[in-house]
Amino acid sequence: MKQLSQDHCLLKRVEEQETKAKEFGFYWEHIDQLIEQIRSECAEVKEAWQKQDRPHLQEELGDLLQAAISLTIFCEFDPHETLLKSINKFQKRYDTVVALAKKDGYTHLKEQPLELIESYWLQAKEASCKSS
Repeated sequence: MKQLSQDHCLLKRVEEQETKAKEFGFYWEHIDQLIEQIRSECAEVKEAWQKQDRPHLQEELGDLLQAAISLTIFCEFDPHETLLKSINKFQKRYDTVVALAKKDGYTHLKEQPLELIESYWLQAKEASCKSS
């Protein structure tokens, strides 16, 4: 529980930074600007990954996370609540993947073709959409 509290504090810190930046006039005008920033950060993550530059990769992943949180705030959602909803959604889908795989006789999906794993994921996603 302590870790969740610390994570919440980090998200609040980003919110505070965004608020101060906005009050100062250093802020995004349009969602497209944020989307482009996220695309740019994704490209930088890929580049750092390809160069196997771990310190730079970590820096770029942090930039990508911050940009995603900024987008959440721009869209007027609470980042903590948004992340929590995403975690819960992933957990439900993951649990469905495990259940489907076990039903088909798998104890795990290690070394299975990506197509099989994606098939289970799509089934789980479809099942969660039907139950929503």
